[in-house]
Amino acid sequence: MTLLTEDRVRERARMSTKAAGLSSRELLARQARTSQRQYDIFLSQAIKDEELVLGVYTILSEDIGLTVFCDWVESSVSDHGNTTPADAEYIKGKMLASRGLMFIDSEHADASSWMSWEIGWFHGAKSRVCVLPIVHSENDQYRGREFLGLYPMVEEDDRFVLRVPARLGDVVARYAAPKPLALATWMPFQVWATMETLPDYFLS
Repeated sequence: MTLLTEDRVRERARMSTKAAGLSSRELLARQARTSQRQYDIFLSQAIKDEELVLGVYTILSEDIGLTVFCDWVESSVSDHGNTTPADAEYIKGKMLASRGLMFIDSEHADASSWMSWEIGWFHGAKSRVCVLPIVHSENDQYRGREFLGLYPMVEEDDRFVLRVPARLGDVVARYAAPKPLALATWMPFQVWATMETLPDYFLS
């Protein structure tokens, strides 16, 4: 299992922009569409990560086939510094309409108090939260942050399938050995995002 790299995500974004003949910002704006009643994933992201956001959004929506809410794409306000109480209520409504939340942990995520609010609110409301770390290169260590350790970390297998880990300690404690070794301890992200009810050891 490996972490997604900036190059991998940016390459996916550039494939989209090249095919469309548009910039990342233009393509994100073009992809704005009528709101859906329900989303598989609420994408929590930093406004400065334009190309990375497009890359992740495209991987989830086009490559995996998920319905994804990205407030950059669909909200009327993309500058979180000017967010109003009405905008916050709008985002809450979208989180309520989403099964799970993916927190894109990039270099710019550290400075986003808005993302911290989103992940905290979603954790309290639904618990289906995961973190997608994006590192500079394959050799980089994930720096992490203490509070993000509460959530499963999405990685990619050797077939480029995104997967979510179980809390292995909870699995081992619940089932007598050697049964835990026979259980699936990594779930494909597509399943994690769309399954109606998840085992609690795949939740935060």
